[in-house]
Amino acid sequence: MATYEQLDLLIGQALESMNDAACEIKGILIPEQKEKLLQIGRSISLLWEVRNKIYEIKPELKRDFVNEYSDDKKRFEDLQKIHIKAIKAEKISDVESAILHYRELLNTSQFGYFKLLAEAGLYRTECKSKEKTNK
Repeated sequence: MATYEQLDLLIGQALESMNDAACEIKGILIPEQKEKLLQIGRSISLLWEVRNKIYEIKPELKRDFVNEYSDDKKRFEDLQKIHIKAIKAEKISDVESAILHYRELLNTSQFGYFKLLAEAGLYRTECKSKEKTNK
């Protein structure tokens, strides 16, 4: 029988996959694209309802980014925008821009979820930058 912890992890993986799917739909032409995006959005919302119920029962499972969002939504959204810029730059192999955005995110976040994202992004992009330099 699954635990709350396992269920939370599975829902988290499903949410990530659904977000990825929504991004991919935007990049290709499919019939009724807008309706499909709305369906994914509704599904994401329903999964969050389940996840929030888990957090009501087991508040200690609540992820850092959920706490950060609850504490200061404006700050969370500002940090999210920086992270999105970094991810987009990394995705198109603009390593120098990605590094700048990840450093900005690291300096601005200073703790929690976004600090971890910034550190991971810097690790990936700085390794790529060194590989380019050594070629």
